[in-house]
Amino acid sequence: MPLSRRTLLTAAAPLGLGGVLATTGCFSSDATASGGLVFATALTPAAGLSPHSEDAFLLARWAVAETLVGLDGNGLPVPKLALDWTQAAPNDWDLTLREGVRFHDGTVLDAAAVAAALNAAATAASVPRVIDGLGLTAEATGDRTLRVTTAAPDPVLPQRLSSPYLAILAPGAYQEDTVDPVGFATGPFRITESTSTGAVLERSGDHWGEQAAMAGYRADYVPDAATRVAALRSGEAHVIEAVPYAQIANLDASQLQDAPTGRTVSLYLNTATGPLADPALRAAVAAAIDTAPIVDDIYEGRADAPEGLFGPALSWAADHREYTLPDAAVPAGEALRLATYSNRAELPEALIVLASQLEAAGFAVETEVREYNDIEPDMLAGEFDAFLMSRSVVQDSGDAYTYLDSDFTGDGGFNASRLADPAVDQAVAAIATAAAPDMAPDAAAAARQSAVLDAEAVVLATVAVIPIAHERLVTGVAGGAANVHSDPREREIITTATTME
Repeated sequence: MPLSRRTLLTAAAPLGLGGVLATTGCFSSDATASGGLVFATALTPAAGLSPHSEDAFLLARWAVAETLVGLDGNGLPVPKLALDWTQAAPNDWDLTLREGVRFHDGTVLDAAAVAAALNAAATAASVPRVIDGLGLTAEATGDRTLRVTTAAPDPVLPQRLSSPYLAILAPGAYQEDTVDPVGFATGPFRITESTSTGAVLERSGDHWGEQAAMAGYRADYVPDAATRVAALRSGEAHVIEAVPYAQIANLDASQLQDAPTGRTVSLYLNTATGPLADPALRAAVAAAIDTAPIVDDIYEGRADAPEGLFGPALSWAADHREYTLPDAAVPAGEALRLATYSNRAELPEALIVLASQLEAAGFAVETEVREYNDIEPDMLAGEFDAFLMSRSVVQDSGDAYTYLDSDFTGDGGFNASRLADPAVDQAVAAIATAAAPDMAPDAAAAARQSAVLDAEAVVLATVAVIPIAHERLVTGVAGGAANVHSDPREREIITTATTME
């Protein structure tokens, strides 16, 4: 019988989620008193706002840092800091930069600065997963032209260059092993103050494009979801991200923005060590899971039942391929360590449901919940038998290939399942060569999408990952705030059009 929400919330208490937590966050009385917008973010900096980390998405959602390329609604590249790009050779792409762009420190954006920024990302201590393993190098070939080279042909390099991880900063941002974007980006807003609790942002008068409608705003780090919702209701915050599904009913409909997103909640199984290194036991985990209580109760119907790794927000992914799972073993009390993170309030609740189902199937289950920045290293090191994660399948580059490559190939930089399967590596590699260079853009996109779905089936057949739900993006917006962007790729929230009465 599906668990009620009251039961789920009560059961969550032992995991430390039974009440509102004291959390980082400083709702500025000055900002609210003056009528300035306050944006409460779910993500807290893990690396001093370096774009080579997950902090890159803060810089993007704040409209502070910009990339060479943008993406249109179909995920195809469009000009941003670069005006055009051409594949000069299988491994080489030539780019021409926009004129008249200045960094926030007043220096001019030129090809040397862009090449230095890309090379800094490619040689970082932790290479951003969107380019991990590419062997990317960049070289200025003129004042406003540069060549980007990869070790092997990469037909989606322009899409990769749209990733917030590859935001272009002025040379002054790069000091030895640190990257500090404060005062060195190109976006319509610049950071004027950065502390452990948040940032103050002001409109950049030198922006090359459309000027921001707001003179400025404040961003506060509020990782606890209940605290963000309370701030929206009290008027201390005017925009909050990642509204908890459990509290949607407590907010006025006018305060909610709901949009489809390319984000899938999945259970990643450790295929390298522990009991789930056995494919038959992974198949037993898959057989034990019923996602309906999670989709219907925890997500309050604002998520879709799993169709695979790619959900209904990606219309081209509707034609999923069939696949066969290994024969399932009968669990005999094998001990499983399940984990997730607290930044998304639904995940710990969903973990309780999954743990209950697996215990009923015959497994012995232990659960662990921590804040994402704290738990990610252990997750990637294979410390858990299963990890529940909400993952955007098109966030890094706008192209699903990079997600499959980073998460499921033997050399992938974000391989939480620690999967090493030659059939998967081959199927994912085939995506990169699915489109011929002389194909029209639409035909090339269709060929790649077909290859993505072929690879998806190979991945799912390994039972390295079990899709649980396809999320919708719910943003909280108070009265007076307008033109807050709901981006399916979750890269943009505050834009030049955003206003606050």
